[in-house]
Amino acid sequence: MRKLKKRRKKARRALLAAIAAGSFLWGMVALDGALNQSFDNPGSNWSTTTLGDALLNEWIGTTDTENNTENMPLGNFLKTFPTWLAETTHMPFLHPEVELEDAYFSTPSTFQESGGGTQSPLLSSIANWQSVSHKIALGWMPAESTYESDMLIKDNPGMNVVSPSWLELQNASGQVSSQVNPAVIQYAHQHHVQVWALFDNQFLANMTHQFLSSKASEMRCIQQLVQIAKQNQLNGINLDFENLDDSDQSAYTTFVARLHKNLQAIHVDLSVDVTADIVPLVDNSAYFHAGLADVSDQLILMAYDEHWAADPTPGPVADMPWVKSCVNDLLDTGVPADKLLLGIPMYTRFWTVVNGQAVNSEAVGLDSVASILAEHQAKSEYQPSLDLMYAQYPVNGGTEEVWYANQQTFSDKLQLVNNDGLAGVAVWSLPFSQPSIWTSMINNLQKVVT
Repeated sequence: MRKLKKRRKKARRALLAAIAAGSFLWGMVALDGALNQSFDNPGSNWSTTTLGDALLNEWIGTTDTENNTENMPLGNFLKTFPTWLAETTHMPFLHPEVELEDAYFSTPSTFQESGGGTQSPLLSSIANWQSVSHKIALGWMPAESTYESDMLIKDNPGMNVVSPSWLELQNASGQVSSQVNPAVIQYAHQHHVQVWALFDNQFLANMTHQFLSSKASEMRCIQQLVQIAKQNQLNGINLDFENLDDSDQSAYTTFVARLHKNLQAIHVDLSVDVTADIVPLVDNSAYFHAGLADVSDQLILMAYDEHWAADPTPGPVADMPWVKSCVNDLLDTGVPADKLLLGIPMYTRFWTVVNGQAVNSEAVGLDSVASILAEHQAKSEYQPSLDLMYAQYPVNGGTEEVWYANQQTFSDKLQLVNNDGLAGVAVWSLPFSQPSIWTSMINNLQKVVT
């Protein structure tokens, strides 16, 4: 049934796009968009379906890897042309089918289950919060076109830092690939937003181990990062090395120290993404939290994937008791509170369960939860012990379950940030953040701070 409705939705979007553009070319663009419901970002860690459905394969905080590539030249042209036209004409032609569908076929917000009221503008409340709290509000974002990146910044005025997936360790010799976009940096700076380019290791443990075993490779990498940062006026580098061997703990900490020293010399911040300890208070993974905090400007706790994609037991992505435990663990092992950012997920997982055992899970952006539940006529309930909403409904041969955040969840996380004196928050990810969420979150934090 879900597949049938998705096909109908795709067909509807194709028709709307053709009507909106009024030309055969736009009809072709819409048809291609309907048949190829994905946008891929070479060199980044992102893969999603349409913005409406927002099926998300997240990478930060998990070792899962999935790389979808589109090899059809025509498809690439039809996907690129709307972006080129939008940037050239400065008109919102990027996704005409989405524009019309949003106007005439809008889906109720996931986060309005507890009451009515209109959504208030973000700009004033977030500006007030920033002027009072001075905390960091970072949003990760994919390596998109100039237009799409600018729109993400424009549509999320509460973010005073963005971290685009622009940099990648190519090989063990320390070669860095870069998709840094100076135009996006200029736009961000004009709007008083800092840019911390994300630098990842492709989740390749063996390559990273070889890289960390060679000081020459490390220095080659560091020199490139320093040059890229200087040439493009980056404000920071966000280091996202994951899936590391536990044996590389010391070598990784040493690399971070070398990188920080060189970036510090050019006044560029270094933030490091980390997971919580598997065993509380035991720093035996690749992340030596206290050591990394000492040789960087910020640590970002990826407080999600409590239950990951291949977990045999279904459960939440990040319930509040678990999040609090993760934060306390880092603070108790020596991480200064004013260096720690709390990672907040804007996705959840739908679990297919047969005989009490999870057989499949699907990561979905929070902006799509309401429509999926409505499709199955499922009702959700708030679980106070987890500070999450919960829903369950029958599917062929079993059930589907989901735990997801609501406004109360996010407000409580911001309250935690304030109470513990943390440096701020980091949102995974901007394409899946909702204005209604941020209005509630920022207003709540503003009241607490004042």
